[in-house]
Amino acid sequence: MAERVTSTKWFSVAIQALVVLADSEGVCPSGELAEKLNSKSVFLRKVLRHLVKTGLVSAKEGRDGGYSLVKHPEDIRLSDVYDAMRAETFPKGFFDVKSKECFAPSTRESLFELRDEMESWVVKGLEQKTIADLMR
Repeated sequence: MAERVTSTKWFSVAIQALVVLADSEGVCPSGELAEKLNSKSVFLRKVLRHLVKTGLVSAKEGRDGGYSLVKHPEDIRLSDVYDAMRAETFPKGFFDVKSKECFAPSTRESLFELRDEMESWVVKGLEQKTIADLMR
């Protein structure tokens, strides 16, 4: 399984950034984007790096640089963003099944399977929505 970002905050900020970019004309500088999202520029650039790497956003460096969408908002499913962020479905500790003190190995395995099944429900729901849906 791929390494995951440990906070759903990354997913939330990514969604918000994509909505702002979808509503912007042309390239949006990271400082302006951070101001609109009330976020720190350094953190936002880390989030945007994932979106650039997966081809949802393009980055232009330099004085007139910034970020823009690569795809139309109606073509960006929320599941694409989730996958780009690799966010945990549930906040840290919400569904902790790693404790060896509390669960027998077979129970722990069943809980791992349940957690994975719950994540698949979330992803299926995210596949039904796009960035354009959030702009309406």
